[in-house]
Formats: sequence, C-alpha cells, structure tokens
Amino acid sequence: MILSKEYKFKGQEIYAKDLFPQLENNFLLLRIPSNTNSYQVKSSQILAQFENEGIEVGAESPIITFKREFSGEQNGIKSHILAEFLKEYKKNNIQIQEIHLEQVTPVNFKEDAIKSIDFHPKLLKRNTGSFDILVQETSGEQTRNRKVYFKYIIDAKLQAIQTSEPISGRQSVNHNNAHLVWIPFERISSPLMQESEMGKVAVRSYTPKNTIITRDRLIPKRVVKKGDKLLIGVVEDGVLLEFTLEAQKDGAVGDKIKARVIDGKKTYEVEILEEGRAKLL
Repeated sequence: MILSKEYKFKGQEIYAKDLFPQLENNFLLLRIPSNTNSYQVKSSQILAQFENEGIEVGAESPIITFKREFSGEQNGIKSHILAEFLKEYKKNNIQIQEIHLEQVTPVNFKEDAIKSIDFHPKLLKRNTGSFDILVQETSGEQTRNRKVYFKYIIDAKLQAIQTSEPISGRQSVNHNNAHLVWIPFERISSPLMQESEMGKVAVRSYTPKNTIITRDRLIPKRVVKKGDKLLIGVVEDGVLLEFTLEAQKDGAVGDKIKARVIDGKKTYEVEILEEGRAKLL
C-alpha cells in the first residue's frame, strides 16, 4: 500500500480506512482544524502510525496534502465550458476527452444557485487556468451573491496542418506539401490553418518541414502573375461585353492591380476575382 500525494476530505477526522478502504482495522490518523481547507502533513508521521498497527505502508511523497472536498454541483459549469471550446475550435474539429475542475473557494451550492459563469474568452487560448462563477447564497430571509473560484484543465486535441516538406515563400499550401495531423491542445498563440484553406492560401515566407501552420504565417494564394491575360466583363444596357487586359503585377483574389490594354498603353484599375478573371473599378 502506497500513500498518495493528495487526498480529499470532508470532515475534520481522517481515519486509516479513508486512505485504504480495504483495511480491516480502522484507526484515527489525524484531526484537521475546522477552518482549514488545505492541510499538509509529513508522510513519515502517517507511516509511523501504520507501523504502530503492524501495517507496512509506503509513500509517494515526503508531504501529503489534504484538500477539503466541497459539494458544488459542476455539471452545468462543465457543459458551459465545453460549449465555449466547441464553438471556438469547431473549424479545427476539436475533440475534448475531459474537463477537470477544482473548486478553490469553500462553498457548497446547487446548480440552480449559479447566477453567472465568468469564463473569459482569453481562457479559450490555453488548456489550463482559473475562472470564477457567481452563486446566490440564502440565509434565512437574506440573500447575497458570492464569487466561487475554480481551476480547470482541458484534455483535448485539435486538427492542424503540418508541412510535409519545406515550402518557399508565397508558395501555395496544398496536399502535395502539407498534411492533416492531430495535436494536443495546450496553448494557442495564433489561430491554426484550417483544412478548408488547403490550396487557397500560401505561406508568407520560407517554412521548414514538419511545421504546424498558423494563420499568421499565411497570405492569400497568388492567382495572377505579371503578364497574365485577364478577362474583364462589363454589362451595358443588359448586354455582357468582355475584353482582355494584361496584368501589370502579381496578385491574389481580392487584390486591386493595374491592367493594360493588349498592345496598348491605356491602363485600368481592376480587382482580381479568380484566376484569369477580374472586374473594372
């Protein structure tokens, strides 16, 4: 039998069977002050008491921590946090295995007493942190609102795009040079590239092999090169007129560039619609 580093407790008295339920002999190990929610004791002190009873026990750590267990209902809080993460990372197909909550404030409450949950959007960028909720306490005819603090840990993974070979600057990201991978959700400094963007975007600069691609590395994919022919459509009196101009610079969809009349000097400003097509501005 091995003593763990940490145990939960409700009352003030800790007995041997609280730590090892399989024991036949139950005896008092220690008393915890009533106003204490976290209590530490040397494991040697506990081991000595087991030795006095002829029971051989080991310990994981030289210090054992006892934390008071509160009866705050957490299902609604977990559901709220789960919904926030699913909404934030829907495009990255987040898969959440577990949400771990640790109540810090010593308050017992029912779910219907929760008035609000202050889970700040910045917490969605990391898998661990702290937040608070507001609960309503009733004593006789009086009611008051009280903040209850929690720590959380999210066990989840995200879908990401990873380079399968080095990619040069302004080169398109596609299934030939990148692939889908699953990564553990820990801390997100910049939004991840999404699968739907494959073939539609390019990297801003040289990107090494086996790099997870984030949005700050991306630029729109160049669909027009200087000298390319652009088909321009103009509707006049219900009639579609089309003519061709020559692009004067490279551009991506949505870029505004100069285009010149073929074999002429007159230029127009156009907006690129797609590869080979643009509209007059």
